Amino acid sequence: MRVTAKLSPATAAAAGAGLRWSSVVAFKRRRPLSCYRWNQLSKRTQSVSSSLAMHALELPVRQNIGTHASDVPLETCFHYTPSQLQSCPQVESIAQLVANKTKSKKFFFGIEITADNHGKPTCVDFNQFLPVMPTFISIVWLASYWNVPIAKVQSLQMIQQLQQHIPAMPHFSVYRLTQQRLDEFLALNLSNMLAVRGDKVHEDQMYHFGHELVKYARDKRPDLSIGVAGYPMGYTKDQTETQEMDRIICYLKAKVDAGADFIITQFCYSPERIVEFLCAARRAGVDKPIMVGVVVPESFKLYALMETIANISLPEQQRAELELIKQDDEKCRQFFVQLALRTIKAVLEADQGVYGIQFYTMNRFKSVLEVIGELRKQGVLETPQQDDKF
Repeated sequence: MRVTAKLSPATAAAAGAGLRWSSVVAFKRRRPLSCYRWNQLSKRTQSVSSSLAMHALELPVRQNIGTHASDVPLETCFHYTPSQLQSCPQVESIAQLVANKTKSKKFFFGIEITADNHGKPTCVDFNQFLPVMPTFISIVWLASYWNVPIAKVQSLQMIQQLQQHIPAMPHFSVYRLTQQRLDEFLALNLSNMLAVRGDKVHEDQMYHFGHELVKYARDKRPDLSIGVAGYPMGYTKDQTETQEMDRIICYLKAKVDAGADFIITQFCYSPERIVEFLCAARRAGVDKPIMVGVVVPESFKLYALMETIANISLPEQQRAELELIKQDDEKCRQFFVQLALRTIKAVLEADQGVYGIQFYTMNRFKSVLEVIGELRKQGVLETPQQDDKF
């Protein structure tokens, strides 16, 4: 994702802080308020979002991606591997892929992009991931899509092309969503969806929470693969303090109970907090597969932009360390590469049945590829027998 199309839903995903699993603070049980009370409180104050800057972005509207739809077919910029071009796989359920990968207890990863890259369609060369391909690719929903005819939404056009060669999942937001619009989306008969609330709320939208979208979609399309977002730091966009884990898990369970198949987390720079979230979710009975979101900013400028948008920061000590090198893009990039590796290590060592990572690429792949390469060297990511199978 690039932010002007450089950000990704959350455009942001977990880059770790390198803290040890053994130091994780035990989750303390408290008497939680009911989910109903939390929902009613949130509806009145609109202070909590069910899906913040992750997966649905409010970016400057560009004529070629926003409210002005074109009748000209979208020209994409994807470069596929020989194997992808030779095979014509059936469109696959990403929920089933994630479940199978998780059951095998082997590390796997997906990637997320935005459709637009500085006014042009985003380019992805899948050959650069060889010998280990992403399990799937997902594309962020932009707020500017809300009134584009559904068949002309750039991300959805891309998904329809991508899914001929790799499992692909569109994000879909409730921002300014109407019943007609939702039915039009479901009528496209796509196999996969990441259901999100989005960063903004408008008075005329039908739903205000992600779980409402999940329930309707599940009832209407029982076969649909539905992913949802999880938030280790809570719903931070409108918050000034870290929220109680009880409340965070309450919202997550509402989405799972509504019919979600799997969960992808928002970014978080503290491995301790991520592990606490995972443990709390499992204790609360959330048994769906979870993937942890990871972002690897390539500069201080990009980190600062995400910090502003998502209201999520590095822990104080690491933030101070980053300040000392913020003028050197390469040192900053390496800083986040190492944080990402430590976060992934902490997640795997937590032994909570989590083996998948979703890389929020921000349409930049250098650092992500470096992390993947290092994971291969460490034996965490295994090379398949056939070079470029997902």
